[in-house]
Amino acid sequence: MDQDAVFHLSQVSMARNGKEILKNIDWTVPAGRVSIVLGPTGSGKTSLLRLLNRLDDPSSGEIRYMGAPLSSIDVRDLRVEVGMVLQQPFLFEGTVLDNILYGCRLHGMDVDPAEITALVGIDEAMLRQDVSTLSVGQSQKVSIARAVALRPRVLLLDEPTSGLDPTSTVQVEELVSGLVRALGLTCVFVTHRIEQARRLGHRGILIIDGSRVEEREIEDMLSSPADERTRRFLNGELR
Repeated sequence: MDQDAVFHLSQVSMARNGKEILKNIDWTVPAGRVSIVLGPTGSGKTSLLRLLNRLDDPSSGEIRYMGAPLSSIDVRDLRVEVGMVLQQPFLFEGTVLDNILYGCRLHGMDVDPAEITALVGIDEAMLRQDVSTLSVGQSQKVSIARAVALRPRVLLLDEPTSGLDPTSTVQVEELVSGLVRALGLTCVFVTHRIEQARRLGHRGILIIDGSRVEEREIEDMLSSPADERTRRFLNGELR
């Protein structure tokens, strides 16, 4: 196994209600990079992401985190180290500050809110603002800030720009890239957008119908697909 791997999946499958969602996935997530999970809608991308912080567990196969079996790690401890940002921002009632500090208070951690807002580009004046008044783009930034406040090793993002306008999309992409550089984060970013994968990603895995099709450097995969299914996906020919 790669010594620099944060996650290593070996023959991982997952079934739900008798239907196989993921099929014998082998995958390595390298440290300190943006790994893209790419594929069409309904391919199993989100299901794969959810396995990484144990929102779901595989039906078979093994997932290792920092060399240890994922199933052996306390879920609360894991979710401090492996933060997750959902497709639609989910915020708790209250202020921006309440939300940013939510996980830190839960885990008894001290954090400087000003440091977090500076990291994610939120104006300090927003800290007392009720989250019900935020735009979708602002809400997603607060979701990212809440995850980053715990100082995770890994940040999982499930199509976090799907509901955003082009300007907010670019802002979130730039934010993610900046956090990877500033904090040395490992990032796993789910998307079905080819150009977004190209802009953000270092390495990528392509999932189609629950199966791994390719796992390569993202630019190589998109420029010179090694599998006919990849070519068809890139050309919009999958049916």
